[in-house]
Amino acid sequence: MRTFPTNFPKYLVLPLLAAACMGCDTQRSATELADPNASAGAVSTPAAAVSYTKDLSRGDYNFAVKTTGTGTQRQLTLRAERLGRELAATSATIEGTVADAVVTNLNNDDYPELLVFVTDAGSGSYGQLLGYEFLSRGRRDLLLPELDKKLSNGYLGHDSFRVDGRKIIRSFPIYRPQDPNSTPTGGTRTIEYVMPKKEGIISVANYTDAP
Repeated sequence: MRTFPTNFPKYLVLPLLAAACMGCDTQRSATELADPNASAGAVSTPAAAVSYTKDLSRGDYNFAVKTTGTGTQRQLTLRAERLGRELAATSATIEGTVADAVVTNLNNDDYPELLVFVTDAGSGSYGQLLGYEFLSRGRRDLLLPELDKKLSNGYLGHDSFRVDGRKIIRSFPIYRPQDPNSTPTGGTRTIEYVMPKKEGIISVANYTDAP
């Protein structure tokens, strides 16, 4: 409580007290109006756009393949279920785009394979396979073997893939040494891959070069 000298004029006391109280009210009002939970400048981040999605099934198995993002680097998400029970759920970052996803049974056993064909984001559009065989317990990764010296002769990417029966068919143009990237003149090489039941490994079965 503010005190005043005994000889202070009484007619000035009330106005000064009123002004002091107004100052207190002004300060209290400013404090009460401030929201302590407000986050200044908060911006919500939009969800990444879905750039590829495909649902597949074979027998009792169901699969979902999805990528998000539209740049050269994208997030790939895979999910596998059997009779409503989740077998696997995984995600990985890929450089490029998913060209196609296929469910097949290359070795004609009791377990399907999920094959995801990816096209590289570079100018060569190099192709690769992300594959999985779903066993009774867990899964097994499947990869294409590296091209040997004979098969890689004249190879500069631009792969295309498809599944024909129990074979993976891979085709790409053959480049001669003087060819620019946009104009291959050496024809087309087609490679057939199989996966024998015992080995469980994808291997080259045959290849042909056509004009």
